[in-house]
Amino acid sequence: MHKIIGYFLLFVGLATLFFSFTGMYQTFVHKKPVIQVLQLKPVSLNTQYGAVQMDSAAVNQILNLSLFALFMIFLTGIGAKVASIGNNLLKTERICETLKEMSLSDISQKQKDIQNL
Repeated sequence: MHKIIGYFLLFVGLATLFFSFTGMYQTFVHKKPVIQVLQLKPVSLNTQYGAVQMDSAAVNQILNLSLFALFMIFLTGIGAKVASIGNNLLKTERICETLKEMSLSDISQKQKDIQNL
């Protein structure tokens, strides 16, 4: 049962990593438009030289790219952790199967070999 869950978690983690990497790649090479989460109004700054208008489209683009990158980094971390849990389940299952296959005399012989080192 652990083997099935381990492979499932490993697959889900790798799929999440693939999704986040392809999403970031497609967005940053302009194959996909940036998802517009924030829409700021035009900003006017008063300076000693008078009012200065800031381009709201550029500010919106930078903020939305930053939010998208943070979200994808978060997804990458989740995918890596899920894949790691799946891998650890598979390793534990493999160790348990190996120990079941070994006879008691093999185990005592291995202990003696280790002690002689």
